[in-house]
Amino acid sequence: MTFSERMKDFVDKGIKASKNIAKQTGDKAQEWGEKGVLKLEVLQLRNQAEKLTARLGAEVYEVLVEKAQKTVGRESPSVKQTIEQIQALELQIKEKEEAFGKAGGKEEDLSTP
Repeated sequence: MTFSERMKDFVDKGIKASKNIAKQTGDKAQEWGEKGVLKLEVLQLRNQAEKLTARLGAEVYEVLVEKAQKTVGRESPSVKQTIEQIQALELQIKEKEEAFGKAGGKEEDLSTP
């Protein structure tokens, strides 16, 4: 298994684990107030975006180093889908952050220590 395949596998497992955790915590989130739920959603979406960004790096590495291609662009088949997923997450994050702000939350409340 190549380095990029191991990285993709690691990131994919992390995303699956995040989804499982999100489902479990989602059940508990009903007990919390609106701000708590929105904060949790923002942090989970940010975590997913970070993992997809790591996967994108592994995919670019695979194209440039392991496949010895000279360039890779946003329309390259190997990275296009991941870029689209990251962009979709960015929109979701923005929407949740705005809702959190409207619910009385502050940006610093969304910062992880």
